[in-house]
Amino acid sequence: MTFEQLTAEQRQVADATAPTMLVFGGAGVGKTTTALWAARRELTAHGTSSKPLPGRRVLFVTFSRTAVAQIRSRAGNVLTGMEDAVEILTFHGLAFRLLCAFGRYTGLPGVPVLRGEARTKLATPSPTDYTLTYSDLLPRALTLLETPGPIASLIRSRWSLVICDEFQDTDEEEWRLLQALGRNARLLLLADPNQMIYQFKDGVSEARLDAARARPGCVEVTLQQGSYRDPTQVLPNAAADIRWRRFTTPAVRAAVDAGRLLVYRDVPDTDAERAAVIDAEIRRLQADGHTTIGVYAKTNSDAAGLSAALTDRGVDHVPVGFSEAYGETLAALLTMVRYSAGVADWSEVLTGLATVLTANHRGSKPPDLAWALHAGLHLPNALVDRLTKIKLGLDEAAEPLEEAVVTATQAWNVLGFTSGRRTWNRASRAFTALAARARLHVVDPLGQLERAVAAARDASFVELDGGDTGHIQLMNFSQTKGREADATILSYTSNDWYGRGACEPYDEASRILYVSMTRARNIVVILLPPQPHPLVAPFTRYSKPFPIDII
Repeated sequence: MTFEQLTAEQRQVADATAPTMLVFGGAGVGKTTTALWAARRELTAHGTSSKPLPGRRVLFVTFSRTAVAQIRSRAGNVLTGMEDAVEILTFHGLAFRLLCAFGRYTGLPGVPVLRGEARTKLATPSPTDYTLTYSDLLPRALTLLETPGPIASLIRSRWSLVICDEFQDTDEEEWRLLQALGRNARLLLLADPNQMIYQFKDGVSEARLDAARARPGCVEVTLQQGSYRDPTQVLPNAAADIRWRRFTTPAVRAAVDAGRLLVYRDVPDTDAERAAVIDAEIRRLQADGHTTIGVYAKTNSDAAGLSAALTDRGVDHVPVGFSEAYGETLAALLTMVRYSAGVADWSEVLTGLATVLTANHRGSKPPDLAWALHAGLHLPNALVDRLTKIKLGLDEAAEPLEEAVVTATQAWNVLGFTSGRRTWNRASRAFTALAARARLHVVDPLGQLERAVAAARDASFVELDGGDTGHIQLMNFSQTKGREADATILSYTSNDWYGRGACEPYDEASRILYVSMTRARNIVVILLPPQPHPLVAPFTRYSKPFPIDII
């Protein structure tokens, strides 16, 4: 889209000079495109230059790695030749970068090492004295930015425009970060109250929007309605009514009659049976010409179970939201190589495998098998035999960075684990390449590999690791924002829970339902269980039974 093709409201935002712009717009109306043009106009002084002017840089920040991926994918057409002047990061990614550069001024003795959720659940010891958790990142970064002095001034002077996507879901720390950066830079805040789905975070409420309005010189703009994602407006109109619990309107009926909203009932609750239904529906959608398909489930653990069942059926898909599993797989592979080299204990290898299992599970507690591996408890005889085979291969490896790498990368398949198989294989390919490069360092190849893996692991936690792309993606409902697909499958179970005291109008859950439905360009498929939750039970009036012979 060219600048001339933007609407009047979009051009107003792109050419604004107000210290704070608060921009509202529904799903698919072009908020991201507008922001990208605002970045270009800022860098080029409203088009008076063909390249970024000295001293002008743009920071595009959001809380979601998904949003970062989408922004980067769309930036090419607008920001060609200007990529070096634009940084697109999550809040945690920005905080980690700041701490890597300036952390010593907050008391960190070296480059911080991130301690993931899986290691915390297993209570594994910290590898260094300067290990940080996710929850440490923003407070430490705020210390840098809010403490008067040359460091804060230097950081704030880096950007002339700061753009925040999904502003309605920023928490208290993220808002403080934006305000600190906004002392020097203009702020462009993109929001949609109907997509405020993270109200469990501290400070996420309508009051956040009022706080932005209260900033001196704030200008508020609402973009013209109409989704570019679905130009027919059939799905957006239906989703808008369903957001407000209106299930019998002409817009909803039109979506059903057009075959754009398809509802199946009595889909069994077990992972294996749900996977059979989803597999069949994916095949049907692909046969109808839908290339990209999103599959959404209630929770991370629900998505993990479905992913394992789909893998068993041979459905090639990408489980989204398991970037920590990718990083911890790299670390586990390195630990096996270090064991082969005689600088790590076998217990560390078992803990590394346990950490990967836990990262792929994403439940509130480690899986029983992961805890048994980590704590040295009794294991099934078959698993002990497989572990012994891996240990023997590592013990007998003549060259840790060659034979041991092969043994390590094959370990997951040798163990027979299904969960996380795709992530393990992807990390294995990256690890093999890192090991090959490390072998070129004659003096300290293992040290080189250790440094490379540490950097790749930490980056995968807070940056894009490149793993959440693919034609078929599986995720929980809360991870759907910022994504889009030709078709989406919303899978529910009889045990879905929406919080203590949840009742009509299910405000937060209805927002999540709205967000999930507006990800689709062409068709939304809803799979209802035998006892659907009242949130989605009204869809039953439009449902039909799924062919029983599929299961």
